[in-house]
Amino acid sequence: MQIILKNHSLNNLNTLRCRSVAANFIELTDIDLLSEVSDFIEKTNSKFFVLGGGSNLILPEKYDGLVIYNKLSGIDCIEEHSEYVLIKAMAGVIWDEFVAYTINKGWFGLENLSLIPGTVGASPIQNIGAYGAEVADFIEYVEVYDIQTNTVKQINNAGCNFSYRNSIFKLRPNYIVIAVTFRLLKDAILNYKYADLSKCLTDITNLTALDLRNCIIKIRQAKLPDPNQIGNVGSFFHNPILNNAKVNPLKLAYPGMPVYILDDDNSKVSAGWLIDNLGLKGFRQNNLGVYPKQALVLVNYDSSTQTEVLEFARMIQDKVKAKYGISLNIEPIIISKGG
Repeated sequence: MQIILKNHSLNNLNTLRCRSVAANFIELTDIDLLSEVSDFIEKTNSKFFVLGGGSNLILPEKYDGLVIYNKLSGIDCIEEHSEYVLIKAMAGVIWDEFVAYTINKGWFGLENLSLIPGTVGASPIQNIGAYGAEVADFIEYVEVYDIQTNTVKQINNAGCNFSYRNSIFKLRPNYIVIAVTFRLLKDAILNYKYADLSKCLTDITNLTALDLRNCIIKIRQAKLPDPNQIGNVGSFFHNPILNNAKVNPLKLAYPGMPVYILDDDNSKVSAGWLIDNLGLKGFRQNNLGVYPKQALVLVNYDSSTQTEVLEFARMIQDKVKAKYGISLNIEPIIISKGG
């Protein structure tokens, strides 16, 4: 079996740069290793979690179980038709590199999800989304390894139970995502309805998917901190979805509040605006702060711990609740000490 490392530092394997150590750590480079990993978990009665790009996690100072660092790699076109292709990407592939690869090949759909950090394997778990697109719109099926039964399962799109930043995989800790197959179009249907995109693309004629990707990269780089420079997980809170009966009085009280109508009953409210309107953009407390260019992003200026991050986040949640009566939910996954 591949060597399991003891007391392995995770400081540089999570983009929030939380100070963290794993009691046991293994790099998964081959699917054949999974049966051995399963045996180790059963024999030692260990908890475990799968680490990809580490871009959507808040890690504990000490994790007592096994961290499986997913480095499975490879991209294959498994079916090609006149209008679409099915593309299988292994879970350890860097997400944005995959997006660039598909556009360069002339396969379209993922351009609005450009520059989202993390790996392909994490994309269905969180149902990543941006600029009016969600990865669920393009997933054909997800292959997982069930650590309890030592079997590979294929879960189709409907079986993934996708919803806003959520999926069945958050409820199935025994599933390890090993690959994702996407259905992508050969003719681009470009989605640039967001105001930021329209403004960026004003001077471009004969718009292409690559133009749209480059525009999104430009916008994201201007608004979001580079995790290689400042620790962060991108958006820290979900945009709250509220009943319109609650939203309408808020719109009257705060006419500038961005509200996105979802249906006759519900609307989505900008969490970043709620925080910004409290005057917290750029606020810093010790080594943690609200990013000066985007209030939805919390930043770790040094090696803060999970406890410190959550205390800082709770302070913001309390202020938002007191001001607007809205509860903000944390978007990244909080890993407990024991799994």
